[in-house]
Amino acid sequence: MRILYVSPYLPARDGIADYTAAFVASVRDRGHEARVISGRPAAGAPSEVIGSLPVSKRARTELLDRIREWDPDVVHVQFAIASYGTRVPALLAFLRAARSLRARVVVTFHEVTRDTESLRALGRAVYGRAALDADAALVHTGSARDALVDGVGTPEGDVRVIPHPRRDLPPATVAPADLRARHGLGADPVLLAFGFIHVDKGLDDLVEALGALRASHPRARLVVAGDVRSRKGAFRVFELRDRLHLARVRRTIGRAGLGDRVVFTGYVDSGEVRPWFELADAAVLPYRRIEQSGVASLAAAAGTPVIVSDIGGLAEGLGDRRWAFEPRDRQRLASVLAEFLSASPAERDGARSRMAEADMGTVVEETLASYEPGRVKAHA
Repeated sequence: MRILYVSPYLPARDGIADYTAAFVASVRDRGHEARVISGRPAAGAPSEVIGSLPVSKRARTELLDRIREWDPDVVHVQFAIASYGTRVPALLAFLRAARSLRARVVVTFHEVTRDTESLRALGRAVYGRAALDADAALVHTGSARDALVDGVGTPEGDVRVIPHPRRDLPPATVAPADLRARHGLGADPVLLAFGFIHVDKGLDDLVEALGALRASHPRARLVVAGDVRSRKGAFRVFELRDRLHLARVRRTIGRAGLGDRVVFTGYVDSGEVRPWFELADAAVLPYRRIEQSGVASLAAAAGTPVIVSDIGGLAEGLGDRRWAFEPRDRQRLASVLAEFLSASPAERDGARSRMAEADMGTVVEETLASYEPGRVKAHA
């Protein structure tokens, strides 16, 4: 089978880019051919990348001619609004034009609930347009299916739930002790906030809760391992929103006298992902709005305990739900953190995520099955 993926792709710093690269490797291992159209042009892209989303009609026509020459059986789009930014119109135009291909068109929607809740009517319109031009829509959770069917209006028969895969941790290039030394952490307990800094992720709630721990656990440290996602064009407004959020968090840290208790690392290279999770006492996910979390998956792979808001199914994989709390409940979050830091190793084990996500091989097999005739509808 020849499969053309349309997706953010390496070397882009994007979770979906990493996801698609792993997917491409897995389908190739199964004997299929795979090529990629990236969201944006990038120097140093791997050889499987044959182009990027065109922004002009002429460039789109030329790209479609090249695609017809290769004659893929499936065009599979990996979609989230934040990952494409100003290229969303180009993607929607490409999807519309792809209806002329022999290939079946499949779209995996990664962030349905977050995008439709934050962007409201605009988000629903974008998702409705993308789903209309697809033969099949794939989502990771039941809540995402419900949002696509009930909120967007996609026919239920066109939507299939395929779980998000467990993520393998990339090989480490440094030891946890090296990171502790570099950031002056000593032997202090570490709470880890990992990934892109986003207003919906509740970092301000976590900082307030850390301040409440000063009396009972004065040595507790918070490591914010990540940065604000860079955006382009009109979507810079979302980057600005997140940077303002980060500025407010930093002011809160200063006012509360927590400057020596909070470490900001900036963007984390892949070789430092594993050691950050290995050295952390717990990864804390105080999210206010989420559909699925790659961070929770990384923590599960590392065996790192997680303290999570009870939203989007994050708490469902915990061995003990005492380590969960309601979103925005800073007092409860502080109480859970204090209890966790005082807990025995056996009690902390209940905070390890036993996520019901499938391994990548299972996800690939289920996705390949969705490509088969009879498993998707024909173009209208």
